[in-house]
Amino acid sequence: MDELLLDCVEFTFFAIGLDHGEVEHRAMFIGTLALPVVVIFRVDGKAQARIAFDVPRHIAHAHHYINHADVVRDAIGQAARDDLFNHPPDGTVCLDGDAPRWAGVLTLAQR
Repeated sequence: MDELLLDCVEFTFFAIGLDHGEVEHRAMFIGTLALPVVVIFRVDGKAQARIAFDVPRHIAHAHHYINHADVVRDAIGQAARDDLFNHPPDGTVCLDGDAPRWAGVLTLAQR
């Protein structure tokens, strides 16, 4: 059996204007660039809203992701577009092929 090594990269960002004020969030990229998963959660000590994105293989291939930040930016963009920061879903969300790429400041927290 082949062993699959997964990456886990963590970023921080502020969703200014998306969450009724300036609230720090963390986004974790888990997987490989061909099979990514992104989880976004709040770390401000209040309600721990969590948004989990599954990135379908065909979307990952169509976007030709070459770094972890691009996948995370697409997930943040979709979360902002769909107002998921204020209304987190109960289950996992599939990343859309047309998710807008978020252009805000994304800081690498740990790799």
